[in-house]
Amino acid sequence: MRLLAEIRNYMGNYHLKSGIYHYYRSEFMPAIAFLRKALAEDAEMAEAERKSARRFLTLCHKGLAERLETGGEIDRGIEELDRAIDLSPDYPDLHYRKGQFLERVARREEATAAYRRAIDCQANYLDARVALGFCLLAAGSEKAAGTAFKQALGLKLEHARRPFRRAVAFLEDGDIDSARDQFEDTFLGQPRLAEEYLRKALDWIRAEKYAEALVELDRALELSPKYPDIHNYRGIVLCDLKRADEAVVSFRRSAALSPVHLIPKLNLAFALLRAEAHDEAEAELESVLELEPGEPVAIAKLAELRGEGSDRKGAVAKGISR
Repeated sequence: MRLLAEIRNYMGNYHLKSGIYHYYRSEFMPAIAFLRKALAEDAEMAEAERKSARRFLTLCHKGLAERLETGGEIDRGIEELDRAIDLSPDYPDLHYRKGQFLERVARREEATAAYRRAIDCQANYLDARVALGFCLLAAGSEKAAGTAFKQALGLKLEHARRPFRRAVAFLEDGDIDSARDQFEDTFLGQPRLAEEYLRKALDWIRAEKYAEALVELDRALELSPKYPDIHNYRGIVLCDLKRADEAVVSFRRSAALSPVHLIPKLNLAFALLRAEAHDEAEAELESVLELEPGEPVAIAKLAELRGEGSDRKGAVAKGISR
């Protein structure tokens, strides 16, 4: 997920801010250099910022790996994925992508292991189970492939049945809007096509063509209305278009769909400030601190809003009266 640009100004670590800036511009090598410095050089960096640095460094290695793979440098791409996995070994997408790269160079035994690792990290990872089945089939392991495909089918059917059951329950309770939402999730969701629209939107965002990006994001949401990243990006684009009230709605939806993630909640707080809803913004920042008590951006912004001084490091160390 992406932060609003002004939020970076409230991060105390220069190297972290610079790394995130370059990451959002897909400038992975300078981003990696800055983020490594952030992790290596600043012993006083708040734990929340250290987590952010590791997360963005992981994403940089993943992004660089995918760029190398697109350019045909698959072995170097695998090396970058290994660096990302060293940082975030429980991130299932890294193992899944590594499996795909390994298959491209006919290293099927290693690819099989990578897909299995992705499934170990996330048992309901349908794409990884399907990829495992095809990889085993290509390797001549027909029996194991059959087992993998049976497990994938069971998971795919359960993915459809779960929202369908909820839809029927809502329908019986007379909650038509919720029922419609669940029926759409059952029958209309097309996550892969939605990902393609999201990629197009990100290209428009990098080109600062925000109206065009909004069109692609709306197309993506028609296919995957419960994809929190799309709502978050939509909020960012709406902020760039000076439509703060609409941005608030998008960030609120993203936060509701991903309640343990801080980024949409921070974005929501800053969008509420743009919309001059200061009390709601403070409440949202407070909720961020409930999830992550030492979160430096929330602490610094609350201190600013409450006129509690400009000594940011002191505020982070002591916390804020809540």
